[in-house]
Amino acid sequence: MARAWHTLDSPEAARLCLDPDYTRVLSALMLRPWPAGALAAHLGLALNAAHHRVRRLLRAGLVVEDHLEPRRGRSIRHYRAVADALLIPYTLTPLGSLEELVGLHSAQVQDHINRALVQASMALVRDEGEIGLRLFREGDLVIADVTPRAGDFDYAELQRPEAPALSVRLERLFLTRADAKALQRDLNDLVARYQGRGGPDPYLLRVDLTPDLPEGE
Repeated sequence: MARAWHTLDSPEAARLCLDPDYTRVLSALMLRPWPAGALAAHLGLALNAAHHRVRRLLRAGLVVEDHLEPRRGRSIRHYRAVADALLIPYTLTPLGSLEELVGLHSAQVQDHINRALVQASMALVRDEGEIGLRLFREGDLVIADVTPRAGDFDYAELQRPEAPALSVRLERLFLTRADAKALQRDLNDLVARYQGRGGPDPYLLRVDLTPDLPEGE
């Protein structure tokens, strides 16, 4: 589906779009108009904090006034994002490298996944004193992982029906480019098979596939 992208042209707007405190507010306003009071309650913010962030987003051109709700005395202003599809040019950001740009988005996603993963993994813990970091050789690689149960935990246990639906793995594969593209298509097709299924429980899935860096980089 073609989108009408709103391209930012202000370094201040770009900075706000990189700040999680402001992107939470902006994201809510991209979904629907909100008055500041209801927005504060929805996001768990103090009213003055919500007002401050909305006003700053307004000055940066990221938010506009949507409508006035008539009330006795003072009408209530409702705000919305300037668009539901924003493009932030890298050249407007204060970031020093493209790796920082990718890492900024990736770190926010990974932090959410890490918290969800810890919560789900507690079902595997016998004793919190056994939780630890493992470092071990496997073939030509040295692997680091986190274990919920000392040295005897095997990730194959996650396949048991009673285990949480978790998958945590990092693989280094040696493939031809044709095989790598076939794997890319297979992963996309596999995810697409499950995207259309309705279910009561939300799950997070992150899949990364990339050519590895040469040794030493």
